[in-house]
Amino acid sequence: MYALGMTGLIAAYVLVALLLLSINLYSNWSWQVKAGSIVVTTLLYVVTYLSFPPLLGWPSGDLPPQRFRLVGADVVQPDKMTGEQGMVYLWVKDIKDLSGRTPPRAHKLPYSSDLHEAVLSAKSKLDRGMEQLGEFQLPLDANAREVDTLIRGGQQSVEIDFYDIPDPLIPDK
Repeated sequence: MYALGMTGLIAAYVLVALLLLSINLYSNWSWQVKAGSIVVTTLLYVVTYLSFPPLLGWPSGDLPPQRFRLVGADVVQPDKMTGEQGMVYLWVKDIKDLSGRTPPRAHKLPYSSDLHEAVLSAKSKLDRGMEQLGEFQLPLDANAREVDTLIRGGQQSVEIDFYDIPDPLIPDK
């Protein structure tokens, strides 16, 4: 689906820009229509540029699923020297579909020391081969769609509990 990648996208936009230029040079339209088409095309370039990072696999700021299987995690602690806020990155699979065929999704959550400890504990168990189930506690504000709204009032912790997924019992032969 994305076989051409960024090169194909750039070539397509150059072609659109050339078509727009030729239409504006040789048409009898008023200058308002010509200027409007240039502005709209420029805005579409910006919208496309800002729309691509979520499609390329960058972590989502959306809330994670309520129940998920943890695939991987990374914790970036806050840096007091630069003033950068810390983040917790989770790679999770939604377990609504019990077949396990759903693709994993990357999520970023605001850093808190409680979440840091929980994620490191779950990650160490994951590294030892113990699969982890996570349960995300929904925020008090049901209208909150972005995790970024959770950190506005100081270092408010996102509640995630991790549990070991037991091995399925396989009967002896």
